[in-house]
Amino acid sequence: MAWVLMIATVLAAAGVVAGAPAPQCAAEGVIAAVEAGAFMVTTASGASVRVVANADTRIIRRQQVRLEDIKPNDFVAVTAKREPDGGLTAVSINIFPPEFRGRVREAQFVMDTGNIMTNATVFQNVRRVDGRTLYLKLPDGAAVITVPREAAVFRLAVIAMGDLRPGMRVQVRGAGNPDGSIVATSVTVEVR
Repeated sequence: MAWVLMIATVLAAAGVVAGAPAPQCAAEGVIAAVEAGAFMVTTASGASVRVVANADTRIIRRQQVRLEDIKPNDFVAVTAKREPDGGLTAVSINIFPPEFRGRVREAQFVMDTGNIMTNATVFQNVRRVDGRTLYLKLPDGAAVITVPREAAVFRLAVIAMGDLRPGMRVQVRGAGNPDGSIVATSVTVEVR
């Protein structure tokens, strides 16, 4: 469930879902069946939830990659903790899809968790024997962030409803209906 909260936090902090009403409902599980404009999710408890997607539903595929997969000019969101010496150490990195450029606020700010969010463009990605460092361009300067080996790195991609298949692990956020179904504002597909 931690990846669900992290991706939702990243997308919200990045402004990708800005203007959308706060999610009223969430479901996590495996897609059991897909039909035109909807799919069924089986949760860990065995419950079945019908999820309806519409033109406003954002469907994101999230796949773990290596730090070496980050390239100059990639647009990233780095969640980092502030160290006692003032430096930043990455907790997780999301590589945004090209569609997010211009839609996501490029900035560095403190998140509700106390971590620092940096949405910026990579201008150098250095791996050395003594450590790994990301150099990021911001509109008003730059950020240098150390990336430890345990920091998770994910590539996000916008996908279509037609790309969803039974067996995919998903997390859904949206508005609940009286019949228990959810009208999805976002669907995150985890690729292992």
